[in-house]
Amino acid sequence: MNPVEHVISTRQAEFERAFEAAKQSSTTFETKLNERLNATTEQKTTSIQTVTDAELNRAREVYEALINQADTTSTTVPNTTAETTATETKPTTESTNWNNYQIKPISAENEGKYSELIKTAAAKYDVPEALIKRVIQVESNFNPSVVSSAGATGLMQLMYGSNRTDPATNIDLGTKQLAGYIKKYDGDLKLALAAYNAGPGNVSKYGGVPPFKETQNYLTKIIE
Repeated sequence: MNPVEHVISTRQAEFERAFEAAKQSSTTFETKLNERLNATTEQKTTSIQTVTDAELNRAREVYEALINQADTTSTTVPNTTAETTATETKPTTESTNWNNYQIKPISAENEGKYSELIKTAAAKYDVPEALIKRVIQVESNFNPSVVSSAGATGLMQLMYGSNRTDPATNIDLGTKQLAGYIKKYDGDLKLALAAYNAGPGNVSKYGGVPPFKETQNYLTKIIE
């Protein structure tokens, strides 16, 4: 197989994986949307709500991102192997003034759990270990098998990607996503955490931290 055929074959496989993930996310989104609509219809007789605003919005954000990813992958095929060797840009949080934020500690029972994986991800994406630990504490209480009602999975509650229950994969991808949001919002940790919880679309829509009670409580659980 010549280099061009190899690249085309690789990209085709990537597209197929992205498309399959998009289909799965679409099913999750539609299911949760129907649940929410049904809950709204039945609100006169019950106060139980199975899906929160933040969960529904997070599912929608991920669904749209996967569709966009699939569209981009399907239309972009490099002409040479040189284009496939570009290194991934490492999100930087150097502009973040961590002194402005007090990250709350994790419970003593979780100290030491996944410490090496957390240390590796922290160094790789330039995110404090304490922040990664606290996010894991709030998201899953260090239980890699947790699955939310919206389909978020694992230690850092990822909405998409393969091997999400694998601690190493989950911590790496979760930290990468968090670092990307920190960079996107120029070091504003509140906005980065709000985007991680409710999706960047809602941060943009409301011009700051969304007025969702779940998201606001999420921030107070992680930083002071």
